Amino acid sequence: MAQRGGKVKRFLLTLILLALIIIVFILLGGGGLLKSAGKWIGGMGKKAEDIKGTLEHKATTIEKTVEKLKESDKPGEKK
Repeated sequence: MAQRGGKVKRFLLTLILLALIIIVFILLGGGGLLKSAGKWIGGMGKKAEDIKGTLEHKATTIEKTVEKLKESDKPGEKK
């Protein structure tokens, strides 16, 4: 039974330590750091969307070219 009390005590002390670390982080200006990290992540998302749009545009262009080549290539015709 004494071991179980030790586990609970260790858990509570760990929670208190984490709370103190979070409080110190906030007091030392961690909010600005988190804000800048959020802006950076948002910028990466926008860049990813731009790249996705470019790739989709290129894919449709290639698809149209392939369709034109299929139409122009008649069976039995040799080049």
